[in-house]
This record gives sequence, structure tokens and C-alpha cells, in this order.
Amino acid sequence: MLEKVICAARSFQGTSFAKAEDGTIAIIFALTATVCVGITGLAVDYGRAVQTNAKIAAAADAGALAAAKAMRDSGATDAQANAIALQFFHENMKGSKATAATINNINVVIDHQKNSVTVDVDASVDTVLGKVAGVTKISVPKSAAAMYDDSKDIEIGLQLDVTGSMAGQKMQDLKDAVAGHNGLLDIMLPSSGRRNKVRIGYAPFAAGVNAGDYAMAVSDRRAADGCAYERHNLLDQSSEVAPIGPVLSLRAKSEVGRSAMDCPRDAKVLAMTNDATLLRNTINSWNVSSATAGHLGTAWAWYLLSPEWKSIWPNSAEPASYSDHKTKKVAILMTDGLYNTVGGQSNGDYGSTAAQSVQIALSTCAAMKAKGITVYTVGFQAPTDAKSTLTACASDPSKFYDATNGDLLRAAFRAIANELNNLRLSR
Repeated sequence: MLEKVICAARSFQGTSFAKAEDGTIAIIFALTATVCVGITGLAVDYGRAVQTNAKIAAAADAGALAAAKAMRDSGATDAQANAIALQFFHENMKGSKATAATINNINVVIDHQKNSVTVDVDASVDTVLGKVAGVTKISVPKSAAAMYDDSKDIEIGLQLDVTGSMAGQKMQDLKDAVAGHNGLLDIMLPSSGRRNKVRIGYAPFAAGVNAGDYAMAVSDRRAADGCAYERHNLLDQSSEVAPIGPVLSLRAKSEVGRSAMDCPRDAKVLAMTNDATLLRNTINSWNVSSATAGHLGTAWAWYLLSPEWKSIWPNSAEPASYSDHKTKKVAILMTDGLYNTVGGQSNGDYGSTAAQSVQIALSTCAAMKAKGITVYTVGFQAPTDAKSTLTACASDPSKFYDATNGDLLRAAFRAIANELNNLRLSR
């Protein structure tokens, strides 16, 4: 707009001096036209440079992140990281918006003290019309830095909803989000290995929890069928205290009543492991069943992480102590429905069992967070009341994910995994 105003003014000025000598007018007009063309040309060329700069920035980001990820996950050498950064940069520079760029130099800087990879790009855009104004190139240098943290081990307790409402496509979406391509397991436990230790355990739930191999130990040897429910005293339910003895142990089905709904038949608790194949095969074998005792899933996600339970778990799954600052403890709580079942009984989403289940879950989340456990929550096509519970359970609102379809569920688990890996761009 500015160049149009200038040009218009000079044009008007030229007409005001119509009586001047023709030669003088011609010279003034020629000079004015040259300035206008130069200004207009620079504006057009600047727009091209802005678009090219954005393309270079995105490509540099991709290169830095890919190299940092390779160093963190598989201990890539400097030469390998350099090659990866350049490969991803050039791959992401393909496309029409990159054709204007002349890449003069790319420098990859690896800093092992900061665990960072920086991609510095010296680039320029040749002008088209700006040459009239004597400007032949516009410089568009760009720098991107990615940082990672492999100094902490990670323990994850994963609450997963296997209730009846998860039947069909929803259950398949959950399996894909955890065990599918580029899902949680692929990111947290890559096939090439990683420097820090990552272990993941499963806490599937329905009306009860199938404690599997650990059922007898947690129920004072009463739960021969594997099914475990709440503690004998519900006042202890939001505690992590070890289930030792008749008072602190968990109730078996015979103790909650014959009419109690069953726990999942094939979806059993899996203690923390770094065996990605075992984790993948386990979740892919699950089916759905019965109602939503969400507070039990939350409790078992905590039990997997609790050093108070180390006598229950095998040595390979023994949780680190809370005072071990080299270990990050994380609970991920996923559900698709309102918590509504206690003692294997449900009187509806808004009955007394629902209120009780929600309150126990909230108390358990508060106790976990007080111990320094980071809590992420994921609602999958969940009703408003369930989302309120999940939001309150999360360590902060940004750690609650509202997934309204399968793609968003997969995106939620990927986002959580990437955040846990602490791989980020640093400007």
C-alpha cells in the first residue's frame, strides 16, 4: 500500500507541472517509475522470502529433533546424528515453497554437555523484481536447537478401561494407541533401545481387577479366581499401604457377594517391564467385560509404582523409592465412562456407587500426586462428568486429554510419550 501511495503522489505531482519542459518531465517520470518498480518488487520478493524462511525453519526443526531423538534413544554417534539431521532437513525442504531458497551452508552442532543438537542454516533467496532497486539477494538464515533428557529412568503405571462400553472399534483404537505403529510402546521402548531405563505396567479394570499371578498375595490367599476388589475397609482404599494380612488385603469375589460383577477374564495386571513384545502381545489379547470401577484402575496404576508394594512384584518390576530423584514416576489414567461401580455393584451413573467411586478415585489421585507421581489422564469419548473427574485427577489441566475419536486417542498417547521423553525444541 505504501508504494502505491508514493507512486500515486509522484504521478499527481507530474501532472501538476504539465507546463514544464517535456524532457524534464520524462526524466522525473523515469526516476519515479524506477523507484516504484523497485519498491513493489522488493515487497513481492520479501513475501517470497518470508514463505521460504518458514519452510527452512520447519526443516531445521525436523532435523534437530530427529538427530536428538536418535542420540537419546539409541546413542547415535556424532557422525550418525549429523547425517540424520541433514537427511531430515533435506527431506522436509522438498516442495514448492522451498524452490526459491539457495542453501549456502548447513552446520550441525552437537553439545553433549547440554544434550542438544543445533542445526544452523545459511540460506538466501534471489530477488526477481528487487534487482531494479539494486537488491539481488535476501538473506534468510535460520537456527533450530533440540534438547533431550536421558538422565532419568521412567516408571509408568497405565490404567486402561476394558469395560463393556469399550467393545468393538473403541477397544481396537486403544490397542493401536498403546501398541500400534508409533504408539506409546514404540516411542517409550524403541527397538534400538535407549540409554535410560523405562518400564511400563498395565492396570486394566472393569467391575473389578484381574490380579492374575498376584491375586493370592494381595487377597490374603482368598482370590483363587484372580479377581480382586476394594480393601476390606473402604477408608483404606485410597492408600498405597501393602495388602498384607486380613485387614489390609483386597477383597475377593466371595467377600463382595455372589451378585458382584466379574473382573476381566483375560485382561490381567502386568507388572512393570521393559519387554515391548510382552507388553504388545498382552494388550492385543484383551477383550472387554462388565462395568466401570474406575477407582480400582487408578489404585492399581499406583500400586504398580509404589515402593510399598515391592514385596508383591517380581524383582525386575520392583518400583524405585520416592526419594530416588533419578526416577520419574508416572500414572496414565484412561477411561471412556463415568466411574459407577463399587464392590462389583452399580446403581447407575448418578447413584450412590457412582458418587463413591468418583470420590475414592479423586482421593487416590490426590494421594499419588502428594508422593510426587505425575498423573496424566485421557478421556475417550467420555461424558462431561467423567471428564471432570479426569481433569481433577490430572497433575494439571494440560495433562488431561479429551479424545473424541480414535485418531485423537492415538495422538494423546503419542503426546504424553513425547513429553515424558523430554524431547523439545529450544529457541
